[in-house]
Amino acid sequence: MAVDDLFIDVYFHFQNSSKRRELFAEFEDFMDIEHLGILKHCPTRWLSLLRVVERLLHQFPALTAYFASHEDGEKPGRVKRVVDQFKDANTKVTLLFLHYILPVLMDFNKLFQVNETKVGALIPEMDRLQCKLMVKFVPFRLLRGQTDLREVKFDLRENQHDDASVAIGMAARTFMEEDFGPAQQAKRFPFGDAVLEDLAILDISRRTDFTYAPVLRLATKFCPHVDGEMLKDDFEDLQLMEDDDVVTRVDGHQRRLDHIWGDVMDMKTAMGVVRFPPISTLFTALLGLPHSNADSERTFSMLRKIHADARSNLHADTITAYLQCKLNFDSCSHQLEATPAMLQDAKHACVKNNRVSSDK
Repeated sequence: MAVDDLFIDVYFHFQNSSKRRELFAEFEDFMDIEHLGILKHCPTRWLSLLRVVERLLHQFPALTAYFASHEDGEKPGRVKRVVDQFKDANTKVTLLFLHYILPVLMDFNKLFQVNETKVGALIPEMDRLQCKLMVKFVPFRLLRGQTDLREVKFDLRENQHDDASVAIGMAARTFMEEDFGPAQQAKRFPFGDAVLEDLAILDISRRTDFTYAPVLRLATKFCPHVDGEMLKDDFEDLQLMEDDDVVTRVDGHQRRLDHIWGDVMDMKTAMGVVRFPPISTLFTALLGLPHSNADSERTFSMLRKIHADARSNLHADTITAYLQCKLNFDSCSHQLEATPAMLQDAKHACVKNNRVSSDK
């Protein structure tokens, strides 16, 4: 069931018609449903799906009645397509299942949209997500002790819960297997990626669990100029380091990965020289690897807000300057306290820009 198409069809049906919105409001009043706007699902926008599902479930009775009585309900087109989907009992089952399962996926999504390096945690969190999804329909006894959940034959009927044990129902379970099950994860997630598996070494608490082999593979790929023998000596020294030499938790909370490795890179010997120079070079490169496209998407989002319809004629240099200010300002914009000197500089810049523009 293509629920994405349903969301888009419903949104555009009401978007440019105040008459339709007023008529729909009457159905909401009759069913005592709070008036809320129809949300637009944007496939390229983060985290929009759960909000759209919640809103559609809230308005589901009114939407069902509205489209069932629509005059175009029997004509080929968008309205008939929506009417048919609202008539299908699987539609609500699907929406309820999405409302149930999406928070698990959203938590995973949000974890890798934070503005700090998380690339070393990608494989463990993917495994954790896969386990949380599979336990919904696979008996726990088959998952316990498994080192690779992809080896579990989840598609065999004997390896699934019986129908009565699946709280979401058979239709929802089938949908989960086809669209959100481990088979789809294997295609969409980089399971088995050798680089990501080697990057688990960024977890400093597990440094003694690894041999030198993954370090060498990462160095060959990302820092081929690093001396292999010196790197091996550094890695062995790193493994011999006491756990207390690096603070990994503060006030019960795990420190950021880049902060932990920053402390390691700042360590010096009794002679005052850097203790781990090759390790510092390699791990600086590894910590800079992106774990998602969140940063680039943030930049595009900023650009869309800067180059809006209301100011579509901004010069490229002005847009670049706006973008640089936003990217280089670490705090939230509403927390900025403009000093008199800052305001004076801004005023001078505006006056200068206006003069240049008027001379052209």
